Amino acid sequence: MTSFAHSLTSAQEAVLGIDTKDASSLAYASALVALETVMPFINAAEVEFTVSVERDNTVTVDPTGLDIDPAMVATINIIASHYFQTRRWNLPVVVH
Repeated sequence: MTSFAHSLTSAQEAVLGIDTKDASSLAYASALVALETVMPFINAAEVEFTVSVERDNTVTVDPTGLDIDPAMVATINIIASHYFQTRRWNLPVVVH
């Protein structure tokens, strides 16, 4: 858990300069945070991916340039959605 929390903290620092006032920018930042949290040894900004915000405010990330298993993609989507929702409603990002 400590390693995951450290990865999440580092990933959040990577998106500090992104203006996240609109949903699409926040979704992009959320995807970067999720990718760098799950795969801390890559530079998420260099990964080719698509990101979309669903009607229920969940975020779907499709990393087209990576060969990763479905469970890891699901984890990326959960983290991206959690980050998106907490930032959108100005709540603290919680690791549990």
